[in-house]
Amino acid sequence: MERIVILGGGFGGLTVATELETLAASGKAKVTLVERNTHFRMGFNKQWVLDGRRRPDEGRRPYASLRARHAAFIRDAITAIDTGSRTVQLTSRRLEYDHLVVALGAELAPELVPGLSEGGYDLFDDAAIPRLKAAVEGMTEGTLLVAVASTPFKCPPAPYEYALLLDDMLRRRKVREAVRLLLTTPEPQPMPTAGKVVGAQIRALLEEHGIEFLTQYKPKAVDPTTRIVGYDNGAKIGYGILAAVPPHRAPKVVRDAGLTDASGFVPVELGTFRTSAPDVYAVGDVAAIKLPGGGPHPKAGVFAEAEALVVARALAAEVAGVEPTTYAGIGTCYVETGGGMAAPAEISLLDPSGPRARMESPSVAGLAAKEEFERERFGRWFGG
Repeated sequence: MERIVILGGGFGGLTVATELETLAASGKAKVTLVERNTHFRMGFNKQWVLDGRRRPDEGRRPYASLRARHAAFIRDAITAIDTGSRTVQLTSRRLEYDHLVVALGAELAPELVPGLSEGGYDLFDDAAIPRLKAAVEGMTEGTLLVAVASTPFKCPPAPYEYALLLDDMLRRRKVREAVRLLLTTPEPQPMPTAGKVVGAQIRALLEEHGIEFLTQYKPKAVDPTTRIVGYDNGAKIGYGILAAVPPHRAPKVVRDAGLTDASGFVPVELGTFRTSAPDVYAVGDVAAIKLPGGGPHPKAGVFAEAEALVVARALAAEVAGVEPTTYAGIGTCYVETGGGMAAPAEISLLDPSGPRARMESPSVAGLAAKEEFERERFGRWFGG
């Protein structure tokens, strides 16, 4: 019996476990999913908590209700990965594997920018969002700065969505005119992989809402006392509230295993998602993938899901002769713009001429499609 171990219960890990359920039920493979948390929630849940559509305890599903009943679920922390001995050490036990799928996502590392942890709110930290919400709800004037610390980061539209949602929150309280709302990013344009047309559309949305936007601004340090962000280009910006996208990297246990390269992530082969270690795959935010033209593959849940599907089908084909599938590199997301609307966007990453993307106008229907995106996956992975 083949032993397949999946590390991480996000989009990628849940997809692999679900796709291998039939294989596990047949007794042809022992499938084990390791995750340290008790519940799963989608990243955009934080945005809905921020603007008051959800409470912090809503929008979650317990791993105890996984539909993949024949996959062993272990709630534990991973302390070491040894690809030489094909073992994974947990706090409570050691697992041996024949095939390993690393789907541990990205580690947030605000400490890489001095002062960022002390001086700002982490937009990707569930615990920080209610505190940011309270701060914004008490704001009547000053500067609200949204700063992207470095690239790459998961969910390319996220900082732009946050800026637009913060604008909406301030407008509902009728204090927007007294608040300077500013977004800075090291990127040359919004969502570079999506191309110039979509980038221009995002710029237009920001301009329409009076949000100042500065590109190629990389934070160097934050002074929490004076509330000033210093940038690599010599600029300094004062703020009343700082909401930041922190630096990302692969989790420490992955780095310690020697699976990462200079990017801080795990290099994998596009299309198979194999790492340099035998029978080890990496999918989702933990992976560093180069597109055919040499550009970076964006990190997003929808792509983690698609990558994981390819890996799961490849493993099933190897063990049980199931038909494999190829990676299409197509993803859809719904860019929230405030006012109860979202702009559906689609990108095709593997087009011979380079990535091709399009984004529709914001609409109520777009936000409804985003809500359905969540419902469908909750049903697929957890039922009910």
